[in-house]
Amino acid sequence: MFCGGLSRGFMAELTLEKVLSLLGAQHIKGSEKELKVLCIRIGELVELNGEDWVRQSRQTLLDEWEYIVNQGIIH
Repeated sequence: MFCGGLSRGFMAELTLEKVLSLLGAQHIKGSEKELKVLCIRIGELVELNGEDWVRQSRQTLLDEWEYIVNQGIIH
């Protein structure tokens, strides 16, 4: 599954597998639409802060994602 989008310019699309790897997870909860949003956001964070920052922040990012999915924030 490819996820991605355009922000301030062209951004390489991240696969869900790449996002899982960056977050150190085997599975992430969410609908197809929610997971696409996650891939876009993680891609933006990689673009802004780098892959190392995402890896270092993975637990916070996963906690925030769990909250977003549980609250049904993405429609």
